[in-house]
Amino acid sequence: MSALEHYAYCHRQTALIHVEQVWDESAETVRGDLSHTAVDLPGVTRRAGVTVVRSLPVGSETYGLRGVCDVVEFTGQVATPVEYKVGRYQAGGPAELQLGGQALCLIGAGFEVPLGYIYSVAERRRHPVTIDDTLIEQVIEAAGAVRRIFGTSKLPLARNDKRCRRCSLRDACLPEATDGHSRPLLDLFTPRPLGTWRD
Repeated sequence: MSALEHYAYCHRQTALIHVEQVWDESAETVRGDLSHTAVDLPGVTRRAGVTVVRSLPVGSETYGLRGVCDVVEFTGQVATPVEYKVGRYQAGGPAELQLGGQALCLIGAGFEVPLGYIYSVAERRRHPVTIDDTLIEQVIEAAGAVRRIFGTSKLPLARNDKRCRRCSLRDACLPEATDGHSRPLLDLFTPRPLGTWRD
C-alpha cells in the first residue's frame, strides 16, 4: 500500500524501494517511524459504539493491493481509515492515494467508506479526505502503474526537482545523473584554472 504513496511522490523512488530494496534513513524517516509507535502495535479498543483497530492488515485480490492500515474506526458497516503522517498535511498529496488504497480494500471487504482521515503528527490534528469515485479511480490507475514498474527491470527516470532535496534516497538515486537529460561530458584530464585568492 505504501508503494501508492511512493508512486505519487516519485516513480523512481517506488522502484528503488520496492524493486531494488534500497532504503536509507534520514531524520524525516526516523521521525516517521517514531510517530507510528502508537499505531504499529496491533490492538482493538471500543468506545461509544466505535471499534478502533490498530495495524489492520487489508488487501484486494482484484486490484493487487495489500498493506496495513494504521487505524480503522468501525461503526456498524461504516469503516473510517486513519493514516498517520509525520509532516504537515498537503491536500491532494501522495498520502491521499495511500488512504484511498486502504479505502478500496475496505470497500472490497464489504464496508462503506465515505470518509477517511490523514492525521498530521506535526499539526496534531486530523484532516478529512472524502473517498469518492475520483480518488478510487486514481488508486486503481496508480496500482496498475506500480505493477508495471514492478514488472520491468529498468528503473524510471528521476524527477530531479525540489522533491529530491528531501528524499532519503538521494545518494542512491543520483537524480542529477539519472533524470534523462544529456549533459556535456566533463573533461577530467584538463587542469582547471587556479582560483583567485585574497590573502
